Amino acid sequence: MKISKKIAIAAIPAVMALASTTADSKILLMSQEGWEVSFDGAANAFIMHQSSDAVQAQSADLQSSVAGSSTVFQAGDGASGITSFVNYGGVMGSGTDSTGIVTGLLPNVWGMTLKAPTTNGLDMQARLGLYTHMNGGNNALGNGVLNIRETNFSVSGSFGTVLVGRSLGIHQSKPILNDMLLFGVGAAPSADNSGTTLGRIGLGYLYTDFQPQITWTTPGIGPFGIKLGVFDPNDVVSVKSAADATENVAPRVEAEISYSGTWMAGLGVDLWVDGSYQNTEFTAAAAGVCRTDSGAVASAGTSGTTASHTNCDDVDSAGVGFGTKLTYDMFSLVASGFYGTGMGMRGQHSEGALDAVGKPIGTYGGYIQGTADFGQGTSIGYSYGGNFANQTGDDLNDTNIAEVSKQTMHSGMIWHNVNDNFRLIAEGGYVEQGYHLGGHVDDTFGGVGAFFFW
Repeated sequence: MKISKKIAIAAIPAVMALASTTADSKILLMSQEGWEVSFDGAANAFIMHQSSDAVQAQSADLQSSVAGSSTVFQAGDGASGITSFVNYGGVMGSGTDSTGIVTGLLPNVWGMTLKAPTTNGLDMQARLGLYTHMNGGNNALGNGVLNIRETNFSVSGSFGTVLVGRSLGIHQSKPILNDMLLFGVGAAPSADNSGTTLGRIGLGYLYTDFQPQITWTTPGIGPFGIKLGVFDPNDVVSVKSAADATENVAPRVEAEISYSGTWMAGLGVDLWVDGSYQNTEFTAAAAGVCRTDSGAVASAGTSGTTASHTNCDDVDSAGVGFGTKLTYDMFSLVASGFYGTGMGMRGQHSEGALDAVGKPIGTYGGYIQGTADFGQGTSIGYSYGGNFANQTGDDLNDTNIAEVSKQTMHSGMIWHNVNDNFRLIAEGGYVEQGYHLGGHVDDTFGGVGAFFFW
């Protein structure tokens, strides 16, 4: 197969590193038989400073370690009698003050797409995405984890597109793809990071993640689009690992309906609603931990005395997301929200999805973002949002443990595209994490960095 090389003239796609299935690659190899191999990627680095307070509680002179961070308890705003703070879905450490050179929300990525010649009306391609970063340790042996987030193939035709393999999920994908912090740092920019930072993950939406899937995208129905996918199920994580739901007997289903059009004198309107549903069974051991809100232990298959939590066989995890993006002239406005039960506080089905006795925790949140493009490659943006958690009956009964109630973030950014391949960024923000029984942690961060695209 004789290969010749050319440089594609397509612009750098705004969401190349996450939405690779819609990306136009820069470097393209072509054969006389019609095969194409294209390459794309990005690299980034930021120098960031962050400073966070120690969590505040009434228990004076008490010091302890909290899950997810090293936390010092001091006299402050929390309720009397608190013995520990549960930092599930945490977006920061506490009592830290550091400066470091870090990878932002996006890892560094090298992507490759292989496309076959169109045959019998079918377009077929395969995608491999290699992701890494420079964090993880101060010496070469501790750095750089290779993460194969994308390995899939797709077939497109008059029926739409069917993708098989690992790729970005459907539920809660629109909020992260429209987040300006996709090309920034956001929360958790500590020099001690062992991976990428969080951006706005856990602070306005849940992370969709890259998941094994079979997904069908319908052909365009006018301005409307539909996605439907069957996904490899996740374990559902509780505050205490003994109550995790890990018997994955059925796949997860995710879906999205979207609209994209232009209204009144050039107003661009994008709308979407998406959802996720998964049923997961408890192991016999986890079912033994399951109990009613009154504290009576219930074995698998039995009913407790409190109607609000009598099922110890399985748990339903379900979520719905919704949002809009409005564009007019130089301005853009994004607003999105979500509600879920048994879905988690940061990543889907992860920390904070279930309480200590296996009952699903309700979480909700959203963010609003405004940006302005001044031309000549310069833009600014501001966003605010957060994730919030309800208390379950078990949470209310235990007044010694303070669970996370909210985590919110203000973020501001200015960026300048020096050319199509090089972007400079400056950003800063303020994160607050609060607890149901009082007490809070504040984190302030800021810094500068750059992206190189190819």
